[in-house]
Amino acid sequence: MTKTSVISRPDERQRWLPVAALFTALAPVAVWCGRASSYLPGFPPGFACFYALPLAMVAFTWIPPRTDAQRRRRLALGSIGCLLAFLYPHVVLVGLLALWALSGG
Repeated sequence: MTKTSVISRPDERQRWLPVAALFTALAPVAVWCGRASSYLPGFPPGFACFYALPLAMVAFTWIPPRTDAQRRRRLALGSIGCLLAFLYPHVVLVGLLALWALSGG
């Protein structure tokens, strides 16, 4: 096999596991920090399904990248997933306040 081969070697796959594990550990922390720093009084259980997208983005980082472009995309997806998990309660609060203001409350 040549050095320019697109297929990743087993040692490259093993080096990617700490990155995926980091995003997996960081996602629940981002959810907790976002919820703790939000002023939402209660969080209805139905709103928890909206965390599926950020957590799916983090789960996608477990697929080992084969190229540098895939590596950058997976890093971006994991980072954006954690950021969305943190910002989700704040976005819900702003949305609820906007709806309240538009309804004449």
